[in-house]
Amino acid sequence: MLKQTGLRFSLVILVGVLLGLVMSLGPGGHVAMSQNSNTLKVGLIVPASKTDHGWNEQAADSLLALEGPLNIKVEIAEQAGYGDISPIFLDFAKRGFDLVICHASGYQTICPELAKQTGVKTAVVENPHAVAKGLVSDYESQAQDVAYLAGVAAGLMTKTNIVGIVVSGEPPTWNFITTGFAEGLHSVNPNAHLLYTLIGAAAYEDVADAKRDTAAELAAGADVILGQGDGASFGMMQAISEKKKNSGKQVWFIDVIGDKRSLDTEGVLLTSVLFDFTKVFTPMIQDIRNGDFGKVYTLDMANGGMRLLDFPGSVPAKVRAAVAQAKANILSNKLQVPAISDPGQMHKLLKKLFPGSF
Repeated sequence: MLKQTGLRFSLVILVGVLLGLVMSLGPGGHVAMSQNSNTLKVGLIVPASKTDHGWNEQAADSLLALEGPLNIKVEIAEQAGYGDISPIFLDFAKRGFDLVICHASGYQTICPELAKQTGVKTAVVENPHAVAKGLVSDYESQAQDVAYLAGVAAGLMTKTNIVGIVVSGEPPTWNFITTGFAEGLHSVNPNAHLLYTLIGAAAYEDVADAKRDTAAELAAGADVILGQGDGASFGMMQAISEKKKNSGKQVWFIDVIGDKRSLDTEGVLLTSVLFDFTKVFTPMIQDIRNGDFGKVYTLDMANGGMRLLDFPGSVPAKVRAAVAQAKANILSNKLQVPAISDPGQMHKLLKKLFPGSF
């Protein structure tokens, strides 16, 4: 009798285990995640290297920093380029990812289409018209306020009174930065001469031409240059570093998005308009969990998503004070910096502020 009871008990346990295993199998026989588990799988697609000290690295590092705090599992597809990223997106979808972040303005059309096709939530850059409740979100960068501060610094630090801007394209983000920078420069140094060079329509990774065009502005007398380039920014920094090394004179580079201090062997990095994507990725992921996904998220100075990289020790106190005062005026709404994304309107503003330069 005891043997029979034990046998029956063992069979009950075995059946229970097998039933539990069957219930855990998802479509295609794959083991599904427990319904009690709240870990979200997030895929990030970036066009270039995730260690570029710029656009791609800031996004990758921001998302990876949230793995523990937000209970997410991150996978990064780097070097995706600017062509067809459909295979990457579809692979994420096939493997059951909860969110795919398409981190390039060049992906802003294809990713919403793939989201509709697969039902996988996606986030795109600078395409608010694509927002769809529960399916597509957009994230924007309002960098003009912090760029204004960089312009104030440039206007006070220049010795030649010639300041340059070199850009790898004219997407909305770059145009916000250009106009904010020009406004800040004009506020403290309206008689400065401003140079502006467009490397190409989408020259984001064009290091050689970025170096060439930056060198040309340096040859024209610029001693402070704002560079907006992604990978192309390495060429800009090389040109400025070589100029200082060869001439013995101080020239400055103002970067955007990332922190290149570890690469600054010649002491040319004045500051950078830093982007902290945790300020958009955090609410985005939280909204997936609370059922409110499908909106526009914004990085700006007010929410801490934008700030200036700390100045080197050689920057005078009066410059730091002027920048701090401008920041306080912006945050208190005493000063409002225009947000201009359209290239035509941006160029119109530059000509208005610095008519002798264009």
